[in-house]
Amino acid sequence: MEMTIKQLANQLGVSKTTISKAIFALGLQGELKRSGNKYLLSEVQIESVKTQIANQKSQTAGQKSQTENQNALIEVLQKQLTLLNGQLNIKDDQIRTHQEQIRLLQEQIVSKDKQIEQITVAMENITAALTASQALHAGTIQQQLTEQNSSRENTAPDDPEQPKQKQGFFSKFFGKKNN
Repeated sequence: MEMTIKQLANQLGVSKTTISKAIFALGLQGELKRSGNKYLLSEVQIESVKTQIANQKSQTAGQKSQTENQNALIEVLQKQLTLLNGQLNIKDDQIRTHQEQIRLLQEQIVSKDKQIEQITVAMENITAALTASQALHAGTIQQQLTEQNSSRENTAPDDPEQPKQKQGFFSKFFGKKNN
């Protein structure tokens, strides 16, 4: 049974343009019968056009589905990018904080190095002063002992008028005599 382009379009629920595009895609435009100013399609041509339109619809639906999937993927990727940018900003803040802490610690190390140097100089000065003080004290003790020994030698050992008195350790050491 033959049909016009308009009749087939009405049966399939599509436009005449859609039918014409299917005919052109199939290369049937030269094979159509003409009745006045209308083209007639044979049963075989009608089935070919129906198949072509069904394929175009499925391709369009597939393309639409693919486009929707791509859009959904783009949204997911944009959300992930936003999250990654947020994490990157947090890491940048952490890096700046750590750099500031490092700078402060380096300043503290320089300060402590100066303090250690000052303490070392002070300890050297104290050691030198203690060594000098010790030498002076030893010299003073040596002088006192020398004076004490020389005063004993000048005194007569068995002077009958002078009774022997015991001297204590400190008296002997510092040259004091008991009366």
